[in-house]
Amino acid sequence: MYTEEPIFNVPNSQKGDHQPDKKWYKHWWGQLLIGFLVLFSVFSVAFGIYVAKVIYLLRSGEITASELFGGSAAEPDDQIVLTNLATDDDPSVGPKDAKVVVVEFSDFQCPYCAQVYPVVKELIKDYSDRVLFVFRDFPLTDIHPQAVLASLAGECANEQGKFWEMHDKIFENQDKINEDNLAAWSVQIGLNSLQFSSCMGAGKYLPEIEADLQEGLAFGVEATPTFFINGKPLRGAVSLATFESIILAELSR
Repeated sequence: MYTEEPIFNVPNSQKGDHQPDKKWYKHWWGQLLIGFLVLFSVFSVAFGIYVAKVIYLLRSGEITASELFGGSAAEPDDQIVLTNLATDDDPSVGPKDAKVVVVEFSDFQCPYCAQVYPVVKELIKDYSDRVLFVFRDFPLTDIHPQAVLASLAGECANEQGKFWEMHDKIFENQDKINEDNLAAWSVQIGLNSLQFSSCMGAGKYLPEIEADLQEGLAFGVEATPTFFINGKPLRGAVSLATFESIILAELSR
């Protein structure tokens, strides 16, 4: 005879009141995973912004690769820098015995040099009675194919005492640099066209341009524009206010 009572006692939790499993994100480990993903996303965005900023600063010349990775070139004595950089054979404006000397290494086809050109022009207008401004060539031929041609035009114009006029013409028409336009600009600024043409054709000042480039490299120039104010480097398309604060501080020393 069989009894009608069950042989085994079944716990109440197994008698039809079973609760479904929690969603994964409601478990402690799911919430931990979500937190980790949020932190990772925030870090990725911040890192992306940092990388973009570093790339911009490198391209603009405001920092160099050696500075970025912790290296730093030895800073030579200011007076030695001035003696070697402020050479007499480079285009300049201002008193030779000025208390403040600004040396610019520039590339006529460099967009950042064109960006800082109005600032340099304003500085020359306002401070050339007290500050010596020196221009030196640093053509980056691998990315600016017309840079040497423009540098040569500047040097040939300087031969006739018209460097700054050619300097302004080139930067104001940077996207039109070619032999024909340089010849036309030489006439517009009042150069002897035959002398200018002969100078250009002979490549007369190519050794001078190469010397500028090599000396710039020796003093740590890696990008354009790079300035030395009383021997202290200043890189990139710097604002007028920044230039003036440094120059005025040097004048007041």
